[in-house]
Amino acid sequence: MKRRTFYKYLDKLFGTPIVILLALFFKRYNRLPGVNIKNILLIKFAAIGDTILLIPTLRKIKEKFPEAKLTFICSPINESIVKKIPYVDEIVVIKVYSFLTNPFFFLRTIKQLRKLKYDIVIDAGQWERISVILLAFLRYHFSVGFKTRKQFKHFLYDDIALHKPDKHELENFLDLLIPIGITIDDKDKNLEYFLSEKDFKFADDFWEKHGLFNHTVICFHPGCGENGAPREWAIENYIALGKRLLDYDENIRILITGAPVEVERCNEISTGIGANTINTAGKFELDNVVALVSKSKLVVCSNTGMLHIAGSVGVKTLGLHGPTNPVKWSSYSKNSVVIQSDKFCSPCLYLGHEYGCQTPTCMAHITVDDVFISIRKALNPELFRERKVVKI
Repeated sequence: MKRRTFYKYLDKLFGTPIVILLALFFKRYNRLPGVNIKNILLIKFAAIGDTILLIPTLRKIKEKFPEAKLTFICSPINESIVKKIPYVDEIVVIKVYSFLTNPFFFLRTIKQLRKLKYDIVIDAGQWERISVILLAFLRYHFSVGFKTRKQFKHFLYDDIALHKPDKHELENFLDLLIPIGITIDDKDKNLEYFLSEKDFKFADDFWEKHGLFNHTVICFHPGCGENGAPREWAIENYIALGKRLLDYDENIRILITGAPVEVERCNEISTGIGANTINTAGKFELDNVVALVSKSKLVVCSNTGMLHIAGSVGVKTLGLHGPTNPVKWSSYSKNSVVIQSDKFCSPCLYLGHEYGCQTPTCMAHITVDDVFISIRKALNPELFRERKVVKI
């Protein structure tokens, strides 16, 4: 976590003047090529949730330019998702942190990328300056990227899309296509996730092994990755919620999922809840986990990649938002339920890392009662429908 924080600090401190300086020497006023679009490059170094939300954008690019080669520059953070996207023809994985420790690695990267001239380059990074610095040294005809409030990274682009804090990030990504002449309809906003028959068979076998076919399975995904602690709901809350759900309905089973870095947290929750809990944290590959989640009735989690993945496979989500703004980061699905902290300063995040205080306490304002009632409403909406009362 310290490394990423340090990287973000350096990116802002040194990246901004570097971008402005490069703009003085490298800024070009290119026009979009009218025909013969053959090579398109998209840059996005993180993260899993963002990459899921980028899929409609990639699909639309491929629909508009079916013969063009679409290359995606990513990092090891989002590589696993990018590799699954069928609209991407070539993937370039760059360990961005290596730029800080080895300048020669940056030069070798530029040399490799300059072997091909791109017709269009799309920088989908919302704040990081390193992506536009990289772009400055590429060979291309036309570039587009975000103009993001107070980030000062847009000076090198040939055209820009305004990054809006009051707009869902999926729609912000789609706005990057407007400068290249692509119009967006509501049908273009559908999310996708690409599971194989092998993944679905794994989930069916898992359901059979654990006797889950006749049970209501609720998934808890309690972690938010290596750097997401301020967005996480407390362990004791998940334990209390799990026990209350099992007391409420003996047919419920709790499925706990989590990444390898979240195993300790998930183990503590599983042990605390006790019986009728199945803990899969750190045990299976991502696609296997997604297949399990796709068979669940409901997913409870904070704003993390799993929130968007669950929405993309059609599962009802209950998203817990403290510092994050659900207008921008909620599950982009009709099956989503949002619980927002009632703390006066919530939400405070715009770009995902600039927390308003050192130790955010907004997640503590979301109570077990809040989540329990929302789950009951989600599972049995007919019990909570408004009834017309006629007094005679």
